Amino acid sequence: MSRLAKLPLIVLLVLLSGCITLMSPYDEKFDQLASDLQRKVSTQIEAIDGADAPDCLYASNKAFYDDARVDASALAVRAASHELNSETIRQVEALTDSINTFEELHKSASNATPARCMSSMELSPIRRAFDQTLGAIIKLEVAKKRGK
Repeated sequence: MSRLAKLPLIVLLVLLSGCITLMSPYDEKFDQLASDLQRKVSTQIEAIDGADAPDCLYASNKAFYDDARVDASALAVRAASHELNSETIRQVEALTDSINTFEELHKSASNATPARCMSSMELSPIRRAFDQTLGAIIKLEVAKKRGK
């Protein structure tokens, strides 16, 4: 086959390669769930930071951790429902780990003798970690929307 005869085949392959997607498509519902969870976590951290005992203690906030895990589970199920979504799945797993770690730190402070509220110095890195994790999840989903 001559070079000239191969040219249409090469052009076709180049055009088709532009149609290949290496990531799942944008999921508006996932984006909304992640944004809602970010707002919920930020609100909860602010509430704990500004509260006095007993409102700042773990027992008064246990429902938040249960709700946050349910929301993270919904994100995990939704992320797993798309092919080519391993990065998003990994990020949601990290988010779930962060929720569990936050809960353990909160329990530890509340179970101290005497029970104590978590300080702003303890909550600040937790706030930053959640903002970074959820920000990365949302950023990746928005990038999918733009096709990047």
